[in-house]
Amino acid sequence: MPPKAIVQSSHPGYMALLEPCFSSVGIELTDSFEHGVARVILDYPLTYALRQLKQLSSFERSHTLVCTQASHDVYLDCLASFHVATVTDVFNQYGVIAGLHAAAGAQRHYAYKSGLTYMELRVTRLLLLAVAKDELADRLRITSKTVNAHVSNILNKLGHESRSQYIAALLGSSNAFELVQKV
Repeated sequence: MPPKAIVQSSHPGYMALLEPCFSSVGIELTDSFEHGVARVILDYPLTYALRQLKQLSSFERSHTLVCTQASHDVYLDCLASFHVATVTDVFNQYGVIAGLHAAAGAQRHYAYKSGLTYMELRVTRLLLLAVAKDELADRLRITSKTVNAHVSNILNKLGHESRSQYIAALLGSSNAFELVQKV
């Protein structure tokens, strides 16, 4: 029997991305979240899921599948670092179906790929949300110097020259690099 799902998206029009997949296996949509129901968050636009996951309890996150358009391993790992069931590409029908089953049963079904530590992923999540360095340090309860050390480690591991270049790479666009530099 296919699991039930509750879907969160920034716009109802994004549901059309999942409708063919859901109808092909008989996924029933519901409005009430409970054990056995998979929560699906559509990460459109990018970083939408980061904001939504922050608001959920650990129980709700364990029952969550994040469907994204992103392909960068670090971005995917950032989403998974919220301890969700799994993260998949919205156009990967098998990934979505497997992820729904994993989320309904609160089973982790994701393997980290980026090689960043958990703290480096937490720093990255806040950088993606454009949190200033001092506020980032406060939120993580570390010093600004430690934030700089984590960012430096990240940039060295991934071969980027600046925070702006790093965030633009995660968001997958040369236009994003220009946008981040203006901020």
